[in-house]
Amino acid sequence: MSFKENLKAKINLNRLLRKITSTIRETPGQRRLDKGLTQELLELTDLEHKKVRDLHLYVRPLEGEIMEVLVFDNELPIYHTTVYDVALRKSPEWKEMFSIKNIKKIMNDQDVIATKGKESLKRIHANALALLDLSYTRDDLALLVEDARRGLENKSLEQIQESFDLFFELLDFQPVSLGILEHDLQVYARRKTNGGTATTFENIVFFNEENFALGLKKGTLSPQSDLDLAWVMQYARGEETADLEGLKVFEFLAELVPKETP
Repeated sequence: MSFKENLKAKINLNRLLRKITSTIRETPGQRRLDKGLTQELLELTDLEHKKVRDLHLYVRPLEGEIMEVLVFDNELPIYHTTVYDVALRKSPEWKEMFSIKNIKKIMNDQDVIATKGKESLKRIHANALALLDLSYTRDDLALLVEDARRGLENKSLEQIQESFDLFFELLDFQPVSLGILEHDLQVYARRKTNGGTATTFENIVFFNEENFALGLKKGTLSPQSDLDLAWVMQYARGEETADLEGLKVFEFLAELVPKETP
């Protein structure tokens, strides 16, 4: 896959993880998760599905006979042991119950369990992420800028939003709410916390999806500053101009991306 396709796959993985995590419901002694979404995430990993007894397992080799074994249930436990050992502990047959050694294994899995619940989800996500080639060159970034140019020329909200998603993933930009603007004006920036609770926004991007006006204000902006907020209001009314506009915003974002692949 191309760099763009791999980056889109990473964005999808991150969204999928957030969505699954948000759907987890925990009550005393019980956890419930969206199995459909979780299976979608599992299918993006190198874990192999196996049906053993009445268990649905996802397995990959670790070392020798030891496997990483995920049991696909609401607890989502991941074990580092053999497939047979997991089958014994999670779905024992009656003849296996006559062994004191087996009974101890069934009653206590702390010697082989690695993670469960949300920690297992993070592990699955990391597994899928590791399969993506996220290295890039300046030529790859130039192609992203070209896609953004076409989106602006075609006035395609879908294309422009995709370009935002790609660059903001590379730069850790997030949607920003200033609480003083109309809904049509979208604001994005990199958040910076200065040692305490005070937050400033760096290199703020403004996009009006109604008239496709795109602007960027360089430097920092503080939501606690009346002067900064006054500038934003004036910009929204067309009384101030941004430092960069249109395609130059995406060209600037491309320059902000680290020269070396992280």
